[in-house]
Amino acid sequence: MNQEKIGRFIAENRKAKKLTQEGLAEKLGITNKSISKWETGNCLPDSSLFKPLCKILDISINELFAGEKLNDEDKKEANEYLIKLLASRLYDSDCGITYDEFLNALTRISETTVLLSKFNIKEEAVVYLMNETNLPYEECSKAYDFYISLNQKGK
Repeated sequence: MNQEKIGRFIAENRKAKKLTQEGLAEKLGITNKSISKWETGNCLPDSSLFKPLCKILDISINELFAGEKLNDEDKKEANEYLIKLLASRLYDSDCGITYDEFLNALTRISETTVLLSKFNIKEEAVVYLMNETNLPYEECSKAYDFYISLNQKGK
């Protein structure tokens, strides 16, 4: 991870949003000195600020760590890396499934959550699930609620 590159990327995106260091700091509830330290590459934001910073700057966490906008192929690769990293930290060999099965389950949950969150109306998403899985409405509706609740917890 290149702190200077990340800092320049933060500054570039802050300026594109027409925010001053003070304005960004205020939105994040920190000092403008912290923003200055990030932008000069002296340090990185606290991990608790990654998500709100990315939301304000309209970038992904993967783009933040890369220090640049990512194309679709890079995004896919970065997402796969993050899922593998998450799996390696969460996997417990006593859970009754293999690591590969666990990784596959995490990947499927991630993909499904992203896919379902793109529907504007629950009904459309449920119909999609019914068509893809041949499961009844009630099961697909519960699955949709579950996946969306997972997505909401991360916000």
